[in-house]
Amino acid sequence: TAKALTVSGITASDKTYDATTAATLGTGAVVYGGLVSGDTLTGTYSGVFNNANVGAGKTVTITSSYGGADVNNYTITDQASTTADVTTKALTATASAANKVYDGTTTATTTLTFSGLVGSETLGQTVGSTFNNKNVGTGKTVTVNSITLTDGTGLASNYSISPGQTTTANVTAKALTVSGITAANKIYDGNTVATIDISSINYGGLVSGDDVVIST
Repeated sequence: TAKALTVSGITASDKTYDATTAATLGTGAVVYGGLVSGDTLTGTYSGVFNNANVGAGKTVTITSSYGGADVNNYTITDQASTTADVTTKALTATASAANKVYDGTTTATTTLTFSGLVGSETLGQTVGSTFNNKNVGTGKTVTVNSITLTDGTGLASNYSISPGQTTTANVTAKALTVSGITAANKIYDGNTVATIDISSINYGGLVSGDDVVIST
């Protein structure tokens, strides 16, 4: 009767997320437990992860087939599975920042264009970025300080990205209106000099905390 033989020692390699379940197996240390010395038995193996997504210690299911001159002399118990990791795919990005009207802050609105997404997958994004200072200027440096990836057609958890991207944008002057200035009545004195009262002056559009002084 056929001799029992067990297969073990097959490993799977870790891989970076690629949206497939394909696994690469290592068979260099395969053990055929119970193989009679001198017999010829060969195995062919393929493996798939349980799903395509990032994870540690993920199950890899092994499919086996056997050949060799003595294969029919054995009842073979396959190695059913092993484990390996799928790690996040690192993305790069280019940044584009919107021009803005001066608002007293360094906050910038920035959009990233990703490079490295697998296939046609898309991701959402929340980006925190700042101008190099709050003041009006042209071609001012904008730096991305934080990036949060969100699910699109792809899962955000399958990707990673680091901040630090830079771009440029403009801060333009804010419109400000002045009102509330009054002039005092006077008795004719032969000149055009007027006495101005600015105690009730109003700066419409002045950003809270900013300091603007008018001379009249």
